[in-house]
Amino acid sequence: MLSKIPQDFRKFERNRCKLHQILYDTQTALDEIASANIFPGEDIKKQMLSASVLKELDHVLTSLPALIVTGQTCKAKVQLVNALLGEPLLPFCSNLWRWILVRYGHSKRAYTTSLPESNNAERQELRSGWLSVPENYFKKPENEKVDSLKTMTVIEICHPLLHENIQVIVVPDCETAPVNVFSMLDECLPQRLQIFFYCIGDEHLNEKHVRELQKMKEIFGEKVFCFVITSQVRTPENSCCRYTSSPVDKMLEAAAHSIGHSCEDAMENRNLVVFHQLSLIGFHFKEYLESTIPKKSLIDQASAKCEIVDEIQSPEKLYSYIRSCLCSYLIQAASSLNEVHTHCLRQFILSAFDMAREIQITPKRIHYAQKKEEELYRNLMNFACEKQEEIRRLVEVKLHEMKESLIESAVNYKYQAVNLLENQEVRSAQSVHVATSEIHYLILSRINSSVATQIIQSVDCLQDTYVGTLQRCLESLEKNCYEQEGNLLASDAVRQILNAAYNIEVNPSSSSTLLHSFLERLRKLLYSFKFPWALPRRLDADWRKQVATEMIDSLSPSRLVKSIFSNQFKDHLNASHAAFTAALRSLQNHYSGRLERTEEQRVAIRKYHAPKLARLALESTCMCDMIRFGMPQLGKEIGRGQYGVVFSCDSWGGTGPCAVKSVVPPDDKHWNDLAMEFYYTRTIPDHKRIVRLRGSVIDSSYGGGCTPSVLLIMDRLSRDLYYGLRSGLSWVTRLQIAIDVVEGIRYLHSQGLVHRDIKLKNVLLDNDNRAKLTDLGFCIPEAMMSGSIVGTPVHMAPELLSGHYDSSVDVYAFGILFWYICAGHVKLPNVFENFQNKEQLWTSVKRGIRPERLAHFDDQCWHLMEQCWSGEPSRRPLLGYVQPLLESILEQYSRRFSEQLTPE
Repeated sequence: MLSKIPQDFRKFERNRCKLHQILYDTQTALDEIASANIFPGEDIKKQMLSASVLKELDHVLTSLPALIVTGQTCKAKVQLVNALLGEPLLPFCSNLWRWILVRYGHSKRAYTTSLPESNNAERQELRSGWLSVPENYFKKPENEKVDSLKTMTVIEICHPLLHENIQVIVVPDCETAPVNVFSMLDECLPQRLQIFFYCIGDEHLNEKHVRELQKMKEIFGEKVFCFVITSQVRTPENSCCRYTSSPVDKMLEAAAHSIGHSCEDAMENRNLVVFHQLSLIGFHFKEYLESTIPKKSLIDQASAKCEIVDEIQSPEKLYSYIRSCLCSYLIQAASSLNEVHTHCLRQFILSAFDMAREIQITPKRIHYAQKKEEELYRNLMNFACEKQEEIRRLVEVKLHEMKESLIESAVNYKYQAVNLLENQEVRSAQSVHVATSEIHYLILSRINSSVATQIIQSVDCLQDTYVGTLQRCLESLEKNCYEQEGNLLASDAVRQILNAAYNIEVNPSSSSTLLHSFLERLRKLLYSFKFPWALPRRLDADWRKQVATEMIDSLSPSRLVKSIFSNQFKDHLNASHAAFTAALRSLQNHYSGRLERTEEQRVAIRKYHAPKLARLALESTCMCDMIRFGMPQLGKEIGRGQYGVVFSCDSWGGTGPCAVKSVVPPDDKHWNDLAMEFYYTRTIPDHKRIVRLRGSVIDSSYGGGCTPSVLLIMDRLSRDLYYGLRSGLSWVTRLQIAIDVVEGIRYLHSQGLVHRDIKLKNVLLDNDNRAKLTDLGFCIPEAMMSGSIVGTPVHMAPELLSGHYDSSVDVYAFGILFWYICAGHVKLPNVFENFQNKEQLWTSVKRGIRPERLAHFDDQCWHLMEQCWSGEPSRRPLLGYVQPLLESILEQYSRRFSEQLTPE
């Protein structure tokens, strides 16, 4: 019985060894990533492989499988154990048993031992020569609690089921309910991959068993259980009425009601009642019951996880359950590893996008900052020259207009820091100097307030025009740039250009600062003038009037403005400009080295780290698919390409007919390319214009095991566009295919991917002649492109040869494809037929040679082709423009075709 189980355990061990290797390679790859400092400041290994994930993987990859047998009665458990082993190992006896451990041994023996298991505690050892173990080896003393695990009965036999380190653990019966004996499985026997069997020998579950199962459900959560009905015991008449007030009676009535029968009728089919009792606890068996109960029942709405075996002599069901448990553990570990690989790859791609953006944008930002500062500097210098005459005239007018009011203000002025005698006579010459300064300050402040507004408006205008955007640009550049202490940042230098030139802070309160600055400069200039008056004796109103009048008459607007603009303004402006230039040069030097390191890291991600993780992701995913669905059965060959052969397959994984692409990578580079193709294809969400990848399997036996083959299982369509054109398609159908192709390319671009190999063979047609894109072997995110020359020569854009290209290469390829669609045949364009090799073709394409226009081409279609295959990528149309245009052309021809078919 169950002769295939040892083979499955050996297969299980082989797969665990593969997962061990994948885990080791994953840890090695993450260590290399950490040492490369690609993600500075992050512990990438700890982040990706957390302690909980490692614990889960270690449990699956190192623990021994154990068949945990529990149930209603001792008899039921004995029946199952003996059926599993195919011999009467355990006797039928009372329920007062210890824990029992059955394991592999070279000789047949039984003994009791303490835990942890050690031979020095052996007693009552029973050697070979017996058929069944006597009951006294299991029976526990009256003073020994069943949930203490003080002793355990160990049975060693040479059995093929146990040869692969498989153990059978029999849980003792609970004397009182509920007893938490199941928690000991995790506490005292942690290193076990538990496969649970619950044996049912009675006609139904009583209250004790219900509570016991509820406790199991609470402890083990979503663990899968196999419930084995060990005997067909007929229920005595009227048994449904024996528990009139028990909660179990309510459960039985609910179970009977759920299957649409009376309690008496339900009890005639004991199995269904037990199944429904289990379902009400939380265990569900949808696959078993869906053929025997109404679809509206409770069970049909629940997820089916557990197994049910209603005959102890049904080895195929027990085998299926054990195999599914082993597979679930492997899938759990492989899926966890695959999540690590996928998450790390996703982070790599996002980082590559950020790196590419930084490499592309940073030099443009620096150039922009340099250009805008230069414009600001020139405008300020022009401002200094142009404003002098304007300010001079303004000062001259204001002096003339304000002379009387200024003198009046001086006459009425009260000194602030001068102490005079009662008759306003001076105490000393110092008092005269102070009084003169106060009169000067009063007059200059009034003059300044009249001209300050115009200067401030000019400064605010320059601030709005230059400083705002320039400041944000510089701050973004300096965000991650830490200069040495004491060095001036470029953003500070920009602020000082205005601050130093006008001696103002660039903020809404500029007017008060400007007033003070302008006033101080005027005072310094005024102190250089020599006034012809002698030391007065009284500082009265007449004296103040005289001082004010002479000061106003002596002020020269030309000298005043020249001193402010020529001597001070330009000097400060030149100094600030020099400071900015030095700061920007330092910033540029910093980014020059940083961008070099960034490019090196991006190359390392693209060429080494990402492909390595993608290969590990391929291996872990293939293992999951292999365990779930097995190896696909290859049919006839339906296609052949540069990198693989495509076979038909009737069914795989219950998904119906499919196509299997077999690829044999000859070296590591091709392995990496295939792994990246697989990752990008697998991660693309389903779309009606992209051929869906159903799964993948690695055939390790291919080529005698020396050169493994990767099988990619995809949707199977009727033919490709090449054969479709050869067999003949109507013009309206061909237009619809063109629209489908554009829709597929647009979807790839929306996912950040570039196909890079749009051609007739990579467009598949279904039975309705609707198109789907396939063969994403060259598909890659734009940020991960290395500049490699890939694709089919006729469809390759000229910039592909330079290594610098973007997603517009797909637009070019579609332009060539659209020529074939409009031509209605697969014959090479005449201009390309005479070329002897692809080098001649590429040289001509770079010079502007394109397919010729055929006589039957529509004007709109020809114009669209010319736009798509333009030699300048920026002149090619966006696909968001192409698709509506094609749809309008299709609508025109469909309407015209309908009118032709309509009788007059």
